[in-house]
Amino acid sequence: MSSSRKRSHEEDKPLAKKPKVSHYGLYNQGATCYLNSVLQVLSMAPELHDRLDSKSRTTDKDLRQVFETMKVGTCGTENITQSLGIENVYQQRDAAECLELILSKVSPQASKVFEGQLTYVTKCSKGHIINEETNPFWTLPLSLNDSYDATYSVKRGFEMVFQTKSYSGDNMVYCNECERQAEATSGCDMETFPQNLILLLKRFEFDFSTMSYFKSDCCVDVPYALQKKDKTYTLYGMVNHYGSLRGGHYTATILSDEDKTWYEFNDAHVDKVEEQPSAQTKTSSSAYLLVYRESLKDGGFSPPDKHLPKRRKCPKWLPISAGRGVGD
Repeated sequence: MSSSRKRSHEEDKPLAKKPKVSHYGLYNQGATCYLNSVLQVLSMAPELHDRLDSKSRTTDKDLRQVFETMKVGTCGTENITQSLGIENVYQQRDAAECLELILSKVSPQASKVFEGQLTYVTKCSKGHIINEETNPFWTLPLSLNDSYDATYSVKRGFEMVFQTKSYSGDNMVYCNECERQAEATSGCDMETFPQNLILLLKRFEFDFSTMSYFKSDCCVDVPYALQKKDKTYTLYGMVNHYGSLRGGHYTATILSDEDKTWYEFNDAHVDKVEEQPSAQTKTSSSAYLLVYRESLKDGGFSPPDKHLPKRRKCPKWLPISAGRGVGD
């Protein structure tokens, strides 16, 4: 066959169609942007979907229904607000508190996707353990007050959580084994790594000079990858807060796993992010919640754990924030 006939046959072959990627939003019931932004981030977490038990929990069933409906069109959230016990949909609320409310309502195997454990240990200079406790967490709070720079570094703030602190002089700690005040060190370590890591940027703090809460609008450098020991986490979702402490609006910025493109979810409206990231960090003055997924060395992501241990009883959950960032 001549090369010209061969080219002719190749030209007659239909071109392979690229899969059409469509993402849909959620209707705002009145002031439920805080809920919509959280649901949009959770909708992009297939690890969570695989663990929802539609037979045993109402919240699991309603979440699954919302996620399935969002695949074909924009949908409402009436059922999920009812199962979460949200009675006044016109009341502005905090997205971080809404996220923890959802995780507390779903079945334990589903919330396990976001659960980690931190161990705090205080030792005297002779190595005696003064205090040790392990607490679970769903969201890891980072205080923006820890930065002395104009722009807060999330990476540095994350590393500071695990820095060792020393106690000496007037700040020495009493050691029962030494039977006296002693120099000591305290540190925090990640006892159990979550499959998906959620960082809470504490934009809402209490000012003791004015005895009132305030919102910090400082810019933060958000890294697209975080490293802790041999674990690497890759950013795939952000919940943003715009406005003041007393009122504002939430949106979500999420990386689609289908076409590796970032999208902006603003209630019922979904648009591609105009400037797709090309650097290792993103500067933002609105980022509030950052959601990372554990990535494997080969570039893939960790698969769901099919054999889940029962949740251990722990004394307390870490607080999510000092104040509330309400949004409509």
